[in-house]
Amino acid sequence: MEKHLEQDLIEDYVNKVPLKELKKKYKTSSDTIYKILDSNSIKRANHKDLSKFKHLTEDTLYWLGYLCADGNIEYSSNKRIYKVSLFSKDECVIDDFITYFGDICKKYQRKQNGIFEVAIHSKELCEFFIEELNIIPNKGLQLDPNLPYTPSFIRGYFDGDGSIRGGGRAEAKFTSGSKIFIDKLSGIFINLGIYFVIREKGNAYDICFERKSEVLKLYKFLYSENGQKLKRKLDNFVAIYGNIDENNTVNCGNEIDNPQPSLLEITKRFND
Repeated sequence: MEKHLEQDLIEDYVNKVPLKELKKKYKTSSDTIYKILDSNSIKRANHKDLSKFKHLTEDTLYWLGYLCADGNIEYSSNKRIYKVSLFSKDECVIDDFITYFGDICKKYQRKQNGIFEVAIHSKELCEFFIEELNIIPNKGLQLDPNLPYTPSFIRGYFDGDGSIRGGGRAEAKFTSGSKIFIDKLSGIFINLGIYFVIREKGNAYDICFERKSEVLKLYKFLYSENGQKLKRKLDNFVAIYGNIDENNTVNCGNEIDNPQPSLLEITKRFND
């Protein structure tokens, strides 16, 4: 490439022109662009804003919980693939994720089954997940995230790998292939006084809530603060018990149940 074009390319790169546009504009490859940058001692910039992942707000914890359920980490130096993905049959989930994390996200849909995927291609983010959060590739049987198990985090996981149904009696469950994760999650419910049973199915475990009174406790715990949620699952709870009011009580028939502990009290239990 001629010297003046190299300088123009460097200027564009420093001004955060996307790599895809640089390749098209200068009719060259990624490898050539990086060689030019390296030979001119230009630091490779990370134009992706990953700051929301590193500030554990309740909404971020919700999405991290969802990723623990229905997400995937691809990290391959040989193939140069570094990707954090979330999958869902609900397009609204993918769109909400993109709205929250911004234009670092890419949206896809699989033609064979219609499943939606949102992906963030970032080596830095993959390494943050693996090294800091302990969310690793092929996490299914080894899930043990280094995260606080707050209502938002657990609600995110439930929206991915949980279920609620009504009918003759209310039933809810969480599913995971990781015994470590199931044990930690069940410990939270034990501390909250919510009765459940654990059922093993092949390589997976279910935390099952099979009493209407206990599903009610779970409902009030999961939605004890107002944050991100999957509407269709919340609607299933509402159809059985009604809406939660500002005092974290619900109208169940003619009886008003006692409120659950506040979010602050619950979070303190997690940290003890």
